[in-house]
Amino acid sequence: MTDVVTVGWLTMDDIVLTDGTCSLGVPGGGALYSAIGASLWSPSVGIHSVAGRPHHDETCRSIGARGIDTSGISKSVGNGLELWLLHESEVHKQQVPKLTSESALNLDNERGDLPPVYSGARGFHIAPQGPASSRANAARLSALHSRPIVTMDILSDRFIDASLYEDLAFLADLSAFLPSEAEIRRIWNPPTIEGFLADNAIRHRCHMGAKLGERGALLAEAGTGKLIRVAAWPAAVVDTTGAGDAFCGGFLAGLVAGHPPSIAAAMGTVSASYVVEATGALATRRPDHADRAARLAHVAAAMQTVP
Repeated sequence: MTDVVTVGWLTMDDIVLTDGTCSLGVPGGGALYSAIGASLWSPSVGIHSVAGRPHHDETCRSIGARGIDTSGISKSVGNGLELWLLHESEVHKQQVPKLTSESALNLDNERGDLPPVYSGARGFHIAPQGPASSRANAARLSALHSRPIVTMDILSDRFIDASLYEDLAFLADLSAFLPSEAEIRRIWNPPTIEGFLADNAIRHRCHMGAKLGERGALLAEAGTGKLIRVAAWPAAVVDTTGAGDAFCGGFLAGLVAGHPPSIAAAMGTVSASYVVEATGALATRRPDHADRAARLAHVAAAMQTVP
């Protein structure tokens, strides 16, 4: 049985870094990067997504070679989601659909129903996708007979209606909500990030995490609102593409393994540290147990409770 499943978009990326380095035809997308982040901790990870017809077979082969189950990846009628990823700085980047790309929101419909083989999974991560699809998946997955752990990340790019996230009632269907600091400010614009996280963690009994980039993450525990700051591992950064998604995958793997949310968040930052040391999800190094444990111990020791 597959323990952890990520649900979202797969992409074919042409990545342009700030130094002009260009990597063409790199498999990516939130569903893949979060699956890689989870697979660093869990041996049983699957992806529910759709890949473009020209890329499907090779994408599934290369993902499968990483030990990730691909039986939930269907074949699109068109080219799938093909993107230019333009890094304008270490923090700011743009996703620009190529002229040959399908509409990202159409792929939410093409993905179809959850494959029965995944219905007993212990944890699901809803990776960035259209808001309507995100909310519908949260409701469906939380209602599964297996009562899985369900986490969600979001996207607030210009081509989607981010106002659909303003009503946070969907948090009732989640175990953890993991947007970035920038997304929180863009959509909800709270007086403070700390207050936003703590208040909603208490009100909705949902773990609330804000991804802070190179500053790590800020977590508010469900029910209590206890705030914990989790530092990032000082990685030798090559490409920050997918770092936030990898964090989400590591976080979910931690919760599924029964760890407290603070340790799950530390596992997320460790997953992100490996992803940023390479260009492309599938180029991420597979660390041995000792290396991974050393990074986790370092991050866990540096955690701080926020007064």
